[in-house]
Amino acid sequence: MSSMSLVKQPIDLIIYFILFGTSIFVNKETHSSGDWQEPLDWPYVLSVLNFIYPTIFQGWQTLVGGILLRILLSHKCLSVSATELDKSGFISLLPSFLFFSAGIVASSKALSKLSVPVFLCLLNTLPASLYLLEVAPSFRGGSGGPVALLATLVTIGSAVASVLMDIDMTVENLNFSDSPYFWMLVSLACVAVQTLHFKIADARYTEVDRLYFSYIFGVVVLAPASLYLEEAFEVLHFPHASRYDFYAGCLLSGILGLFLNLSTMKVQSQNYFSVVDAITKLVTSVLALSIFPDYTSHTVKIFVGINLVSAVFVPQPKSKEVEMPDPMQEQLMESVLSRA
Repeated sequence: MSSMSLVKQPIDLIIYFILFGTSIFVNKETHSSGDWQEPLDWPYVLSVLNFIYPTIFQGWQTLVGGILLRILLSHKCLSVSATELDKSGFISLLPSFLFFSAGIVASSKALSKLSVPVFLCLLNTLPASLYLLEVAPSFRGGSGGPVALLATLVTIGSAVASVLMDIDMTVENLNFSDSPYFWMLVSLACVAVQTLHFKIADARYTEVDRLYFSYIFGVVVLAPASLYLEEAFEVLHFPHASRYDFYAGCLLSGILGLFLNLSTMKVQSQNYFSVVDAITKLVTSVLALSIFPDYTSHTVKIFVGINLVSAVFVPQPKSKEVEMPDPMQEQLMESVLSRA
């Protein structure tokens, strides 16, 4: 590994840290003044401005992300080039497109009603579950040893305990589909299946290709969905459609979402990414407590705190993807073989 790469790694991780926290805060931004009264613990656009049309909001985000990513690819701003999507490629990647669209809508619904620490606590269960699936066949601690396995179990267990302690289990409130925990479960399931599907999907397409086509698919799917749900007609009467902060919030959310995805692709294979990712969620949660009102009970906060700390010791699941050789090394090897 070159010295330049060693220098860039911490910079890339810091960029990821900033993008992650900023993206959460933009989607969870509050407003304390104005002529409307809305719950302060909901996202700025979806609730403070009372924009209760999630399919349109997510459709707008995918449109912004898709256009911006197309510009970056066209101007060679990324280290990869776009691969044309043919019929076989579309069939292979179709499950990823579906789970991507469902996942972003479900995640938005969950974040709209959950506090930031609880949301990130539940988000920690995804890498912990993937690592547990990796070590489960051998019943060993994997690369991290018994400490990592114990941290994984504590992370998952504390998240489950926080949900059980917070959710209302009375007979009158057993409609779990209306709960933000239901949407969080849908979001986690979509991301997990999408992650596993990437390992068997058409290898011709890079992660950037998949993200770009997922954005395009999201626009195509969410547009008719907004018509079916009649959101496209109701939004015509949205009272804050002329507000600059409304358009700025939607635009910034789409831009940050794209760059966070690109940053994650760049750093997720680096050393210490799992540690940095867990610390990022921990710091973001602590900062959120000083910015947003949090009405969760002290018992739930204790379990959430245990989760956020234990997640730091959960190793990153090993990637099953085949690592492509460096083009420069290929040329050097061909040159050596030809001379031999």
